[in-house]
Amino acid sequence: MIKKICIFLLSFVLCFLCGCSQESKFGLEQFVHRMNTQFEMNLNTANFMYGYNENEENFLFYEEDNFLIALSIDINNSIKGVGILLTESMDINSGLDTFYKICAVFTGDTYENQKKTIGECGIITDEIKYADNNFVITVGKYKYSVICNDYSVTLFCDRI
Repeated sequence: MIKKICIFLLSFVLCFLCGCSQESKFGLEQFVHRMNTQFEMNLNTANFMYGYNENEENFLFYEEDNFLIALSIDINNSIKGVGILLTESMDINSGLDTFYKICAVFTGDTYENQKKTIGECGIITDEIKYADNNFVITVGKYKYSVICNDYSVTLFCDRI
């Protein structure tokens, strides 16, 4: 009888532990912690700058060398979208690699899965150029956007 109870409890616990995952809505501190631990980056929450647009939407910005990370946040300070702006002096391959990383943290997916998903959307170095070009692709509950011009490339991933 005790064996049956133990087996039942063990099965029950294992089933529910498998359902545990990272929270889907999180803020700046968790984003920075995950980026630093998963990808050995050196982001600091104090280096993010706060801003908002004419529609009173809130953003956090992080500038480094030739790119700018943008996090759009809701009224609860949870991240609802991520983006990266690459200047013309930055290699697009390097920028895409950083985009895969921030999307992996944002979506709670692995780097490899995000790279595959984003690649299947056509967001690859052959398609992204420093020239006028824009496109939007929706995959599941995320929308990927690319905005290009002669001077910059901006990549977005938003929860819909």
